[in-house]
Amino acid sequence: MRCVAKRILIIVEGLSEYRYAEALKRSLPKDKQRAISVELPKPSNENGALQLLSRAERMIKKAKRENNPYDSVWIFFDHDNQPNLDLFFQKLNMSAVKIAYSSICFEHWFILHFEDNRQPYANASLAIERLNKLWKNHFNQNYHKTRINHFEVLRNQRSLAISRANAIKLQAEKNETPMVDRNPFFTIQELIQYFNNI
Repeated sequence: MRCVAKRILIIVEGLSEYRYAEALKRSLPKDKQRAISVELPKPSNENGALQLLSRAERMIKKAKRENNPYDSVWIFFDHDNQPNLDLFFQKLNMSAVKIAYSSICFEHWFILHFEDNRQPYANASLAIERLNKLWKNHFNQNYHKTRINHFEVLRNQRSLAISRANAIKLQAEKNETPMVDRNPFFTIQELIQYFNNI
């Protein structure tokens, strides 16, 4: 008897998240990859968290109407000081959509591959500056946002990053800090762990 692959949708905020999600998808056996869709909304001005959630909800309804529902739907994005995140998290609580999220930026997730960094960065450029130093020390080259397959390059450090992100998440949840104010905070590791269990 053949096992049916789980149907998964990942809607991403930008090109970096798209490439990372595609690399995560390619890490699976081919028969499981076919049922996974990674979507990058175009035009790019429709990639705010609230817009991504609305898109996800529409796609979930459409898939159900077509009798081909998703087993899991994810939004992959970062905080990046975007407006209306408090409203986004309120709506998310009433949704079946999951998030692969980093606060303040995706690059902070990469920093966790090198060090247990709990620095609450005010903006992405500060985190990128730190990441570039770590990247240069480790790989003897500059970090680049889109020219590198980060998922593969950082493979050997991924389990460390997952442990660190889980510890940071646990601490934030203990403190009961509202989701929008958690910095740092990560759920990218949950998407990776979900894929590991497919």
